[in-house]
Order: sequence, then structure tokens, then C-alpha cells
Amino acid sequence: PIFRIEVSTDLQESFPPPDLDTLSYFGRGLSKQQADEIQESKLAVVIDFGYPNSYMVEGLKKANFFVYELANKLNGYLWDSETRELFTAKSWKENRVDAWSNNVPLIEFHTIIHAYNNDKYVRAITLGMAKFGLSDIVVNDFSWSLNRQIGNLINIIGQSLVEGVSPDKEGRITISISDLSETPFKINMSKTLKENAIPKITINVAQGVWEEGDPFNYLMELKFNEAKGKTLHEKQEALLSSIFGWEDSISYVKHNQQIKAASHRAKKLLPGLKKDFNEGLEPGEFIQLKAPFETPDGSYEWMWVEVISWKKHRIEGLLKNQPFNIPDLKGGATVIVNQDDIFDYIREYQDGSSEGNETGELIKKFEVN
Repeated sequence: PIFRIEVSTDLQESFPPPDLDTLSYFGRGLSKQQADEIQESKLAVVIDFGYPNSYMVEGLKKANFFVYELANKLNGYLWDSETRELFTAKSWKENRVDAWSNNVPLIEFHTIIHAYNNDKYVRAITLGMAKFGLSDIVVNDFSWSLNRQIGNLINIIGQSLVEGVSPDKEGRITISISDLSETPFKINMSKTLKENAIPKITINVAQGVWEEGDPFNYLMELKFNEAKGKTLHEKQEALLSSIFGWEDSISYVKHNQQIKAASHRAKKLLPGLKKDFNEGLEPGEFIQLKAPFETPDGSYEWMWVEVISWKKHRIEGLLKNQPFNIPDLKGGATVIVNQDDIFDYIREYQDGSSEGNETGELIKKFEVN
């Protein structure tokens, strides 16, 4: 690699240290004492690296090792201006120096994905793909319940790009987990697949539209044009189900007194959930409600709906199940349900914990075979 080094002692003007709030999200391996010490930093060594695209893997590997050795000797910290993360030398070694397998970079360690509320839905974007000479990846307008799957999809595409896959002239990229190099990323991702996952998937891509806060890089937006479905969210559900596989089942049960009592307890909590939703949930947090949908034979199929809007008793949401007995309704469809008809709820929190669905365990217990 070629590089340029600049030493700055005017940090507050030119390179202000990240504040404590930023470090709580993007500090890697830092203790509280170290985070406090960083606020008093007096000197920064700024290094810009460059290497030809044909030398990308080896160039980045050597650059990462060089700055690790420098930080280790100077007892310093490492700021990645592309991913906007700050590392201890030990954490940098684990995530950037050791994050290679048979000379293949593990993309999930070298980049980061930011996901945030963008009007009613969520936008996700990578930071760090520029280090590989590649566009950063964007997905627009998905719901928080898909956040993990969208993140996995982005990483699969990022890993595929780094390993030499590229879009064709029509703006389509074909990805296959089984075609990736034998790395821990491939092994771990393969373990998550259901039996009905489709081995090879083609996705549409287009030039992304830059927004404030995005990396200063070309953007590649993932589109879902050719997936099955009438709406964007139906297409997203269908494509993700194709890539990772899916499981859904239907339970036949009579609502006995125990189930009815559990549902009654859930209904009493709905006004509080509505209040919290309209005041604004934390990023990554979402609420699903179980609601009835009439089948052609006049019975009802109870399915989960992720709340998108909750005004008075009118709830707009995205259907999170694949209906068994309603041919014209698909997972991901936008539906309207009434608060009075809600049977139960699930609230998913930012840290991955959840509450609700008391009736779910009872339904399993009393299911009619």
C-alpha cells in the first residue's frame, strides 16, 4: 500500500474525539475509564492508505496490521473513519487483523450496518465497503421484524462482492451461500438455512440515493422487483423466505377458559402498548398483534401483524404469517385490523428480549391433533 501520514495536535478542531454517547454504541473493547481518557486526547496520527484494486485483499490486510502494530507500540486507539468505530489495539487485532480465513476477508468484521427509522419504515446501509473498492449497500423501507434477515442478506451480498461476484449488465446479482469460500461466515450462515431454502437467488440492484450521514461512496441499493408479490413488503418477505427458507404451521384449538383469560390479560395492556408506540419505540423495537382474518368458508385464521400505524382503534400493519386458507392474502401484505379484535401481542425490545404471547404456549398445550 501507499500511505500519507499527518500528525495533528489540534484535535478539537480537526479530529475531535468521539463523545461518550457515540462510544457507547461504536466503541470496541473499551472500558469506561478508557472512554473517559479518550475525551482528553491531545494527539492524532492520521493515516490514509491507497492500493490498486488488484491488490485489494493484500493491501487492506497489510494496512490493518500496520496500524495495529503502531497503536500497540504507542498505547493508542484506532479510529476507522469508514465504519466510524473506535477500537482498542486488542479489539482491532481480533476484528480486523485476525478476521480473515484462508486469506479471504470476513466482511461482517470489516464493515458495519446502520439501521434506523426512516418515516414509517427502516433504512439500512453499510459503512466500510469503500475499503474494498466496492459500493456500500442500501436497503430501503423494510420493517424492524426483518432487521436480522436484512442484515444477513446484506452481509451475504457484501461477502459475495468481495469474493468477485458482480452485477450483470441488467443490474442483477446472483448470490449463492454454497458458492462462497469455505469460511466461518459461510459455515455459520449455512446453519441458519431451512430445508426449503433456495440455493441460488437473483436480486435486482440499482444506484442508491445518497442521504445525510451516508458514507462518501457509491451506493448500491437492493431492489426486490422480480420477487413474488404485489407490494414491496410482500416481495421482501418472499425473497427472504426463498433465501433463508421458512417455517409456518397452523394450530387447531378451541379457546378454553385458560386461553380466554390469557387473552383478556393481553387486551388490558393494549392501551399502554398503543401509547408507547405512538410516543415512539426505540430503534429495533416493534410490536406484533394477533388478529383474526376471515377465510372463504366463513371461519377465521389468527395471524400476527406488525404494527405500522395505530390511530384510535384502527391498526395498520404488515402480515407476518403466510396464510393457509386465504388464497388472496400473502405474507408481507398491508392489512387493517381493529383493536377490539386483537387476541394477543408480542413486544420485541432493542436488546432482543420480548414479552407477551401468553396464549401461544397455551395453544400449543391444548392443540387439537
